[in-house]
Amino acid sequence: MKRTASLDIAFSPASVAIAGVGPVTAGRNYLESLLDSGFKGKIYPLNPRGGEISGVPIYPNIKDVPEPVDYVISCVPADLVPQLVEDCTENRAKVLSLFTAGFSETGTERGRRLEAEIRRLAQAGGLRLIGPNCMGVYSPKSGLSFVSDFPRESGAVALVCQSGGNTIYFVRLAAQRGVRFSKVISYGNACDVDESDLFEYLTDDDETEIVAAYIEGVKDGGRFYRAVTRLSARKPVIVLKGGYTEAGARTAASHTGSLAGSNAIWDGLLQQAGVLRVHTLEEMLDTVVTFLFLPLPKGRRVAMVGGGGGASVLTSDACNANGFTVPTIPPKTADEITGFLGTSAGMILTNPIEFNMAPEASYNTARSLLSLDAIDLLLGTCVFGQQPWPSFDLWFDFFCDTIIRLHADIDKPIGVIIQSGIPSQEEHFLAIQRRLVEAAIPVYYSMSGACRAIDRFLRYHQKRLAALRSDCK
Repeated sequence: MKRTASLDIAFSPASVAIAGVGPVTAGRNYLESLLDSGFKGKIYPLNPRGGEISGVPIYPNIKDVPEPVDYVISCVPADLVPQLVEDCTENRAKVLSLFTAGFSETGTERGRRLEAEIRRLAQAGGLRLIGPNCMGVYSPKSGLSFVSDFPRESGAVALVCQSGGNTIYFVRLAAQRGVRFSKVISYGNACDVDESDLFEYLTDDDETEIVAAYIEGVKDGGRFYRAVTRLSARKPVIVLKGGYTEAGARTAASHTGSLAGSNAIWDGLLQQAGVLRVHTLEEMLDTVVTFLFLPLPKGRRVAMVGGGGGASVLTSDACNANGFTVPTIPPKTADEITGFLGTSAGMILTNPIEFNMAPEASYNTARSLLSLDAIDLLLGTCVFGQQPWPSFDLWFDFFCDTIIRLHADIDKPIGVIIQSGIPSQEEHFLAIQRRLVEAAIPVYYSMSGACRAIDRFLRYHQKRLAALRSDCK
């Protein structure tokens, strides 16, 4: 079987078997996730005791399943995996995903030998392995999921993630900000299917426009470089390299058995490959959100609205620190804004500008700013807990109304920073976020995070344009 053909099957299986299903087991969780996610194919729970669970009959062994199975999930102890691999090859199964841990990541000779054995058995039987020590595949289009609350809608982003926990966290966090996924894979120890396989596959995947990846280490640096370079020539690739410090490298070795490599080498490799490097999951998500939702600004001149005086100082610092300018408002525009208000009392008519005003005045003010040739981008700040009186809660709704209306009416990029550390306002915060996300407006949780992501976005497109011009000469 071709390597890419096996991945087609992994992301779009017609049937799934789960080894190790019981009343209170990881296998049961996988089964419930498939049922809750609307998996479109056949499901075969496996347990030597047989019986039934959640209305689905249990087969004693995959050899008893009356058809070859596309995708098998292992939730049995590590010592039982070699036999499971042999049983899968007898069934002519295509892909085995190993939630099971206890292999090379243990750092023991026994764990390494066991992993080498299952790899040898799988290769001999034409079976592809994902993992061990991973969550496996989430593919919304086919209803394949390892968590019940993941979105069922497909999107344009692929996530390649060596860590199962980081995969779950990132998908959930991204879903709140409007990101939907084409394909997600947690691949653990990468004893067979690895990041290079996945990058090669995603290069030609028409359903994927953006690739995000969390990588702890690679086993074949040359192949990885070739694969990620080819991928980044076709679509944006955002990589978070885990284990770039000495302590992190030790932890990576004990987590997935990965060889992390030096930070300087990784920095140079990713830069040469045209990859966008980030250093936290939050940075990775900010960058994905930017590429997904923000139109490309023509320049770096920013107008900012919202917040208060102190917040305006901090937001201006964040802009300048990331290479953006905050132009002053021309006197003519300041006079125009005063006309909208009927007064300038209590207002700071500079850039950034406070939004302590009625909805129509807020809209007209922001529209005036965006109409200036000297402005390329509008960033709105909405900070819960900053207002002095409870009645000011209405301000957040006015702010949201204004931003959504501007987004629909004005052909310039708009982003919004919303922040809250106030538990009593969490529900209102989430409601505002949902409204902005539904309007396809990029949402960030800090001004510095927004500016870093947009700076990265602009630099990426500047390099692409420069490369294109060089090719045309």
